[in-house]
Amino acid sequence: MENASLSDPVYYQDLGHGITCIDTMLQRRGLAACYLLEHQGMAGFIDTGTNNSVPILLEVLRRKGIAPDAVAYVMPTHVHLDHAGGAGGLMQQFPNASLIVHPRGARHMIDPAKLEAGSLAVYGEEEFGKMFGRLTAVDADRIQIAEDGFELDFNGRRLVFLDTPGHARHHYVVYDEFSRGLFTGDTFGASYPELNYGRARFVFPPTTPIQFDPLAWQSSLERLMTLDPQRVFVTHFGMHEEIPAMKALLLQSIQDHADTAEDLAQVPDRSERIARSLLQGSIDYLLDAQCGVDVDTIRSLIGRDMELNAQGLDHWLSTLQAHSSGP
Repeated sequence: MENASLSDPVYYQDLGHGITCIDTMLQRRGLAACYLLEHQGMAGFIDTGTNNSVPILLEVLRRKGIAPDAVAYVMPTHVHLDHAGGAGGLMQQFPNASLIVHPRGARHMIDPAKLEAGSLAVYGEEEFGKMFGRLTAVDADRIQIAEDGFELDFNGRRLVFLDTPGHARHHYVVYDEFSRGLFTGDTFGASYPELNYGRARFVFPPTTPIQFDPLAWQSSLERLMTLDPQRVFVTHFGMHEEIPAMKALLLQSIQDHADTAEDLAQVPDRSERIARSLLQGSIDYLLDAQCGVDVDTIRSLIGRDMELNAQGLDHWLSTLQAHSSGP
């Protein structure tokens, strides 16, 4: 990171092409990012972090000498709180900005009560506050809907918004023609820096909370590859440039997650069993890849992720079972 002092709570890195990766400090460093885009005097954010992240983003703007009124767009890839929880708070700070939202997500930005209630049910009041903070509604007249294929002229820089279901049905990916990069939210999975020093990259699909669709996700990835991207900017975490290899690993991981869930569909306490299986499979993979990280550290980095993934897979199984038993 550009500012590597361990005592500095603000971490960001210039990635070239007018793109800055900002650590939104969700729980720990290196877990979640957002991206500041700059071009010809215009600025915008792709993903926002949580409401607790807003002071970090404002401080990065201050350090880079960017005035709040230069921010023209805030672009959450989807409305899950680690990606869009700070959108309302940021919009209050940027008088000239529009919020670019997937059509299925707009109502949650206008009235975030349902988003907040769902996350409170998962995390509880205390953990929710520590992780996300409270949500701020966005005025409807400041929201612009990004249908599939929507193009934005970012001060002469062409951005294309593509509908990418799989992780969520309200998810878009932004293709930046200038950098030949994709801002992928969760669509290109999660790949933490600490676990990518071995012989093979580690990437997994965030399958939580309730809209996991493996076939749609695989189709979304295949569609994105037709753009021949040179780099992906992943929320969890950072820029990656070995795109075909990463895509192949993610496709396999999506299939492995689905297979594990189906194999354990009929066991008692299946969510817990799925979580244990996912975690152990990940540990085995990372040790075989000689990742250089001990088992306890691996557990601390991805144990909670695998619990949440298992909850999403449990819901997916319930949906499949309901459909199979329906009229």
